[in-house]
Amino acid sequence: MSEQATEGQRRVWTMGDYPVIARHLMPISVETVDFVGVRAGHRVLDVGVGTGNAAIEAARRGAEVTGVDLTPAQIELARARCTSEGVKVDLRVGDAQALEVPDATFDVVLSVMGVIFAPNHGWAVAELARVCRPTGTVAVTAWAGGGWSSRWRSRTAHLVPPPPPGSPAPDEWGELDEVVRRFATAGLDATVEERPFDFRFPSVEDGMEVFLGAAGPFVAFMETASALGRGEEARAELRAAMEESNQADDGTCVLPAPYLLAVAHP
Repeated sequence: MSEQATEGQRRVWTMGDYPVIARHLMPISVETVDFVGVRAGHRVLDVGVGTGNAAIEAARRGAEVTGVDLTPAQIELARARCTSEGVKVDLRVGDAQALEVPDATFDVVLSVMGVIFAPNHGWAVAELARVCRPTGTVAVTAWAGGGWSSRWRSRTAHLVPPPPPGSPAPDEWGELDEVVRRFATAGLDATVEERPFDFRFPSVEDGMEVFLGAAGPFVAFMETASALGRGEEARAELRAAMEESNQADDGTCVLPAPYLLAVAHP
């Protein structure tokens, strides 16, 4: 990753209030850790550890856990959270595309909505494969196509310039066959399934405030749109996307956000 791209990613993931988003995403981490059967004695690596969702769940099960994240601010948040929850995790600043750990070190290598933001997916997947033991498991989650955010992106694509070449393309991880292919190029045999997930808020307005105030990519998007004089239009499009996607009929807000769970073995 170029230094410019690195700094861009670090900036995005220090914007907003990511712990708020992490609390919403916690069920995905719990499901992933449960599905791959993390247990006492396992050595586990969480790539893109964020505030520690998956790492903490793995540590609670008695695993020896290492967490890596590109953003120092996220590592500090994860460290404070691990302390408050009484678990031990070895937390390090690092790049998913060039992990500073030896080959074949971990029984389980996880990345919950993390490695999908690496600009070079080939390098990132190769690293996941490299650090996994021959008898180990690699598990990655990615947002599937067709969720509420697909509607948001289609409604707002015209408001800001496209990202520069080499930028992360997390949406490309949303196709099942593409995920299988990416793992295969790294010598991993993957099984991928789509799983349901919903964002839940007391109202559409509450949901908007969470995304616009806490989610780094949304905060960055709105910053760009506002600089172009399109902030109000972007906010209106977000409201429309959420209202059109809302599956609740009781005044609350339920936004479908299916995800893919890919589990692979060397």
